Parts: sequence; C-alpha cells; structure tokens
Amino acid sequence: MKIEVNDFSTGYGHVEVLHHLNFLIDKPGIYVVLGKNGAGKTTLFRAMTGMLRNFTGSIKIDGYSRSETRVEIAYLSHRNSIPAGLTVRATMNFFGRVEGVSAEEIDNIISRFNLTELLDKNVQSLSQGQRKRVSLAKSLIGNKSLMILDEPTANLDPKVSAEIRDLIRLQSKDKIVLYSSHNLYEAMELGMEVIALNNGNLVYSGEIEGLKTDSYTIGIRGKGIENAATNYTIDGKYFVFKLGSPNEAAELISKLTSAGAMIYEVKEMSNPLEMFFNDAS
Repeated sequence: MKIEVNDFSTGYGHVEVLHHLNFLIDKPGIYVVLGKNGAGKTTLFRAMTGMLRNFTGSIKIDGYSRSETRVEIAYLSHRNSIPAGLTVRATMNFFGRVEGVSAEEIDNIISRFNLTELLDKNVQSLSQGQRKRVSLAKSLIGNKSLMILDEPTANLDPKVSAEIRDLIRLQSKDKIVLYSSHNLYEAMELGMEVIALNNGNLVYSGEIEGLKTDSYTIGIRGKGIENAATNYTIDGKYFVFKLGSPNEAAELISKLTSAGAMIYEVKEMSNPLEMFFNDAS
C-alpha cells in the first residue's frame, strides 16, 4: 500500500488548519503523527478518512482519491466510539454483522484482545483501559489494511498503555498504522517513522532517529520509588528524573519496577521538542 499526500490543505468551514502537507508512506509499519495539542493531528486523520474536503492538493491511497479508494480503513477516534447501553458481547456482534464477518473471526479478535471476561459487562461499566481495548478490537473487525489511531493511550496508566501498544505492534506487521501522540517517549518506543506537525505545518517527516534532543525530563508518580532510585528531585507528587534521551526512560522504568517500585504514572515534565516546534515555520 502507498499513501501519497501532495500539497494538501484542509480545515473547517473557511478556516484552513492544515497547510500544504507533503509526505509519502509506502511500506507497512507504525508511523507516529507527533505534535502538541492543537497541532492538527486529529484534523489530518479526519481528512484521511474522507470527513473533510481538501482546500488544495490531494491524499491518494494506492493511486486513488479518498472518495475512490478501495482500501478499508480502521479508524479509532480520540473518543471511545462504542454505542452506550450495550454489553461487550453485543458490541462485538453488532460490528461483526455490520462488517459481514463470521462468528469465528469475532471470537478470534475477542481472544486476541483478552475480552472474554468482559463479554457480559456493560460497556459503560468498564474502566478507561478496558473501553480502549474494546474500541480498538471493534475497529479491527474486517481485517482492514490501514489503521488510523488517534491518541489510543491518552489518559491510560503506564501498564495499560504498554498493553495497548503491544496489541498495536502485533497488527502492524502487514499493515500501515498511523498513530497520533504528543508524547516523544511513546513515539520513540513505538514508531519507526514520524510525521511531526506544528500549527498545521509539516515540520519533519522521516525516521524517528532524526529527531534529536539534548535532554529529556520525566516525572514518575508511584510507591517505593525513593527506595529504588537516586538522582531525582521532587515536584509535587512526582519524582523527577533528568535523562539523556527517551530511550533511557524505558531503562529507568524497568529498573524501578524490578526493584519493587509501583509506578502509577509517567509524565513528560517538559516537551523536549519545544524548541524543534517553535523553530518551525
């Protein structure tokens, strides 16, 4: 599959939000659409699914415009798009009928996403992490070859976020996955390439190693951290660590949990790409 974005601009009403974007995606994998809140990530995803008209340029998938494309798209919005009042079982069966897939395929997805124990629970009674798993699972019904995931780990704790990312990695072996985030640590852990936006402009497109940072500061909220680490400062409820790169964050978290610490939250205390974004045109 190939996705070509050529001189593409779009927005809402007469207000342009995305400005003359150009990038190419031509192989399976996870592509992180990175940017601060308001950078244009959700607008790009809505445009790629055909929800927004183009002001200039085009988006083509395998040579076809969005209205002509024969590629089925799995779209997970930043809100959990699950009908209220249904059980998990009813939700999965409903979307299975909509997509015209077999009961066997639904059972396979339920097993893959560890939903068996949730089947008879009402969706409204689920935790945020459980709802996200159900939302992601129902988005994959029909084995679509293009996945567009809008901040799928937002507001989830680190353990659940890691589980969601692991599930997404499994899906990316033969699919193109577009995954939006404002978190550089998450991007470095998950993505192979980055499409970085700032104020609706494309400021970087390429391998994630091309994003250079001089320092990286994270805050960790949890229990027992003071017994498992040194060289930290305290900021409110957070133990603050200054690191050389996002890659060091994964090593630190592994070290803390191995020493018995319980981690409730990992938070970027400053945006290491702030200068990168501010320098963008």
